[in-house]
Amino acid sequence: MTEDEVFLSHILNCQPIDLALKKPVLSPHQQKLFEEYKQRRTNNEPLQYILGTCNFMGLELEVDPSVLVPRPETEQLVDHALKCFKVGRALDLGTGSGNIAIALAKFVPSSQIISVDISLQALGLAQRNAKRHKVEDRIRFINDDFLMPLCRIDARYDLIISNPPYIPTGQLSALPRDVQKEPVRALDGGEDGLKYSRIIIKYSPYLLREGACLMMEFGDGQAQALKKLIKTQRLFSGVEVIRDLAGRERIIKAIR
Repeated sequence: MTEDEVFLSHILNCQPIDLALKKPVLSPHQQKLFEEYKQRRTNNEPLQYILGTCNFMGLELEVDPSVLVPRPETEQLVDHALKCFKVGRALDLGTGSGNIAIALAKFVPSSQIISVDISLQALGLAQRNAKRHKVEDRIRFINDDFLMPLCRIDARYDLIISNPPYIPTGQLSALPRDVQKEPVRALDGGEDGLKYSRIIIKYSPYLLREGACLMMEFGDGQAQALKKLIKTQRLFSGVEVIRDLAGRERIIKAIR
């Protein structure tokens, strides 16, 4: 489906097949909106921001420039988390649109999720998404630097999960132009891309129950450094690197 077809389907509130069956006739307002959408894409604005929504694991979520656009790699992160998280409490660090927390709450009905983000705007959006999917009563949203709860939340979790900022600072300017429209602080992982992952690995063992999982998404070329950090943290009993659908090392799983 072309982007024009995506825009037309959105504007006309119809299925793509409807466009093929009958050539649409746009009202002046709809035509103006269509041209506006195309111009915004010409200016490299992410498609999902223009539409105001995206799909994550079959769930329609509101998105805007305050949050990263959820990606298929993060769907895989949640898919693998669901294999070890069947019941209990989870801590979602850097919740953004709430995509990870909402998917966990939706697919693990007995779960309770703590979701942390430094952006109030992002948390407001995540709360709206949780309400849309009727899981707001099982997700507690906290506005904070997501590193601080690792140091002070007095709880034990069955899962700690995060898609932290992991792009090395020096590589931000080389990202695709539409990605550069997404919030920098949700992308910038510091000099080596591991600024946040390093601290999560350091403190998370003290918040995990025995046998529980830490799961994180990471960037290209970071697997060996993360494995070394986890093995150095002697409270973990095992570590596994999982490849994404493109065959790239993308997810790390550590067992407490």
